[in-house]
Order: sequence, then structure tokens, then C-alpha cells
Amino acid sequence: MKEDNLLAFTQIYNRYWKRLFVYTYNILKDEGYVEDTLQEVFITIWTKRGEIQIQNLKGYLFNAVRNKAISKIRKEKLSFAEESIISNLSIPNTIELALEREDLEKTIERALNDLPRRCRAIFYMSRYEEYSITQIANHFKISHRTVENQLHRALKHLRNIVHTSVSLTFLFLHFSLIIYCLLVII
Repeated sequence: MKEDNLLAFTQIYNRYWKRLFVYTYNILKDEGYVEDTLQEVFITIWTKRGEIQIQNLKGYLFNAVRNKAISKIRKEKLSFAEESIISNLSIPNTIELALEREDLEKTIERALNDLPRRCRAIFYMSRYEEYSITQIANHFKISHRTVENQLHRALKHLRNIVHTSVSLTFLFLHFSLIIYCLLVII
């Protein structure tokens, strides 16, 4: 997007618009205000694309929309008590976690689908069906070392894909299965 790629901007818009709409509607309770708010945020992002330094796109978008919504409410001249309540608004943890979990699950599923068939089968047996290395080796009639190599290959691929799309902090906080997989490699 920083390189004036309209397609990249369009993909960002299409990916986040619905979630941002629902989030902003919970604040403003008016579709017209919500659409105006989202339009203003996306216009600002596009016009300042060369200047903006975004580390976490999702967090940036939700904060920008929240701040713009609060600004709109303040323009309506709410009382001090109402402003205090609004300033404490944030994405409810359950909604944020559900969205992040959904994104992570899709990322993991895509990463696992990239693996060769037998490697993927070995990984599923080990991590989802809790088979031991010996049981997997017996099932496929291969050596223990081959099973270990296949698991290492799968975990390395998974770690590389997940690491590029999800912060490790989030992984440590919310997905013990992924933590276990990553710790086995490390």
C-alpha cells in the first residue's frame, strides 16, 4: 500500500470492513455515522499511506475507528459523564480473541495443507490424535527417526508461517497446542 498499490488497499478494506462496521456500530448505533466513520478512516489511511508506520494493522484499524467514533460522539456535545464512559470503550476481549483465534486457525490450516500428504498425516496423528512416535512409526511401517524428521519438518513449516502472521505473544497466551508444537522445535 505504501507503494501506491490500490489492490493492496482494496484487500485491506475488504478484509476488515465488516468487522470494523460491527465494532463501530456497537459504539455509534447509527449506520450512517458508522459508514461515514469508516470512510473517513480509510480515506485518511490512503492519503497518509506514505507517512503512517503501522506495526499491527488490525489493532491500528480498530483504534483509528474507535477514536474517530469517539470524536463524532464528542461533536454531538455529550455530557462529561457520558464522555468518561465512552473513553473507556475498547474491543471486548472475547470478540477480539474470537477474531484472532479464527484468523490463527485459518493460517494454521492453510500452512498444514501446504505440507506433503504423509507429513501432514503424521503431524495430525501426533498433535491432534495424540499418537506416540512409536504408534505412528508402526502405522506407516517407517522408522522412529523418519517420524521425528517428518514432525520436525511440519513444525518448522508451521512455525515459519504462523510466525509471519501472528505475534508470538498471542500464541503463548491463547493456544497451548501451538505453544507445545513451537517448544518442541525450539
